[in-house]
Amino acid sequence: MDQTGAVERAEQRLRMALEALEAAINRKLAETESVSGLKAEAEALADDRAMLAADLDKALGRASTLEEANRQAIGRIDSAMDTVRAVLERRTV
Repeated sequence: MDQTGAVERAEQRLRMALEALEAAINRKLAETESVSGLKAEAEALADDRAMLAADLDKALGRASTLEEANRQAIGRIDSAMDTVRAVLERRTV
């Protein structure tokens, strides 16, 4: 009976070791999946950042163009106002 008991105990220890190994493997798989998910999310964020940077560059270029157009329009308006003033001054004199 001693030998049978020893075999049963060894079998029990082996079963427990296999269960512990299986649990460790499952934890490692879950960790790997989590890391893979985080990597995919980081890549998506990097892509979004690149798109946003390109959009920002376009918007800054457009803003610069609009600022220049605004300066030109102000110059034309000032010139037109000066012309109108000059005409009005000649009529009143």
